[in-house]
Amino acid sequence: MLRYILLISLLFSVGFTSLLAEEKSYKDGFTVDAVLSADFIRNIDGGIEEDGTILGNFDLTIELDTQKAGLWDNGTFFAYFLGNLYTNEWMTSHVGDWQVSSSLEAVEAFRLYEFWYDHTFSDSLSLLVGMHDYNSEFIVLEYGLLFTHSSFGIQPDVAQVGPSIFPIASLATRVAVKPTQNSYVLAAVYDGVAGDPNYPKKTTIELNNSDGVFASLEAGLVSSEVYEADYYKLALGVWQHTAKVENFAGIVDDKNSGVYLIGEKTIFANSNGALGAFFQLGFADSGRNQVDRYWGVGLNYKGLLSGRSDDLLGLAVGSAINSNEYKDYELTKDNVVDSSETAIELTYEVELYSWLVVQPLIQHILNPSMDKTIDDSTIVGARISLVY
Repeated sequence: MLRYILLISLLFSVGFTSLLAEEKSYKDGFTVDAVLSADFIRNIDGGIEEDGTILGNFDLTIELDTQKAGLWDNGTFFAYFLGNLYTNEWMTSHVGDWQVSSSLEAVEAFRLYEFWYDHTFSDSLSLLVGMHDYNSEFIVLEYGLLFTHSSFGIQPDVAQVGPSIFPIASLATRVAVKPTQNSYVLAAVYDGVAGDPNYPKKTTIELNNSDGVFASLEAGLVSSEVYEADYYKLALGVWQHTAKVENFAGIVDDKNSGVYLIGEKTIFANSNGALGAFFQLGFADSGRNQVDRYWGVGLNYKGLLSGRSDDLLGLAVGSAINSNEYKDYELTKDNVVDSSETAIELTYEVELYSWLVVQPLIQHILNPSMDKTIDDSTIVGARISLVY
């Protein structure tokens, strides 16, 4: 009952903040946005058990343009409040998957998620400091954002390390450079441990020596806007994690690293719609991580049906691959594990109104958690979003 009360409360909160947004948007430099989303999903076959859940997510962002507020030029303050709840355990508990089938899955909490200041020194250089979501700028594929499965938003080869990503962000410094109109370089250093692992519902900043840092560099080429005929993006990134943590064998080390390559392109576009494609490749230290390789591909079609130019149809596949070191370690315990877990998602997003988006989906998970004792899983459901 408490969860339903919270859900209703969040709904009223969104309505209230939408009124604020109408009054405050770009007055005195403020912009307020709010989104309430919920995944109504069920595991209908295989996995651990046939059962379902509702995963709720509330986003409230407040942005202040310092120039429009009459303070100083070229500055932006940003605050992001995040709320999450669920009604019947996480979907992972029903499916038994490793990659996480829903990008909304998180501990129940309402927290200050991000709070940062970004200063632009020129058209080609900016500096950001504060609590920052790594995945808001790094490893971003516009054509992958349609999908509800978490791996098409943040690759699991990176997510498994526990960087500053949903639902807990850490303190960071980020530099963004644009050498040319169609190129960029991102460099950032984050606290190596996001929040306090002992209190996952709290917003905390703790800078301990054992935390180390999570450092990342990404360089890429990008052109025009998504869904336009000449749109493309290609990016190469590297990361280093120096927190003292245990690997799968219980060995403590402070050296972990990886590299990734991502890309996307509009295949064709006309007045009726557009088709885009993307790919993901990731590699992580095989001695430090259970998964040392990941690949993903997907298609995103806009305007498939006549008169429905904003509808989106998507099909994507992502596979997380166990490292040989991890498989060898499991053999020492007489456990024979599968080589990989593969997730397939088919989804269709419909904007019924400017404030209401409905997104039916079906997922099929092959070899959940690479565990031979868990059957392949089929998930059906829908994501519903109220946008203000």
